[in-house]
Amino acid sequence: MNVYMNGTSTPKAGRKTKQFDKGRVCSTKDCEQVLSIYNDNTQCFKHAPKKQPRIRGREHPDKLK
Repeated sequence: MNVYMNGTSTPKAGRKTKQFDKGRVCSTKDCEQVLSIYNDNTQCFKHAPKKQPRIRGREHPDKLK
């Protein structure tokens, strides 16, 4: 009878993390906010255009018209 369990020593890695240029600044005039290397936007959160909320499992009411 084997007391030990068999398994992998390390978990298998998924896909590689996307990284963007370091030291990027918001593209809005007079904004000096430095963007994260993991953020693919060209504007900071304060100046980025608003997006529709993600609704799972049903259609957004604006698209039904």
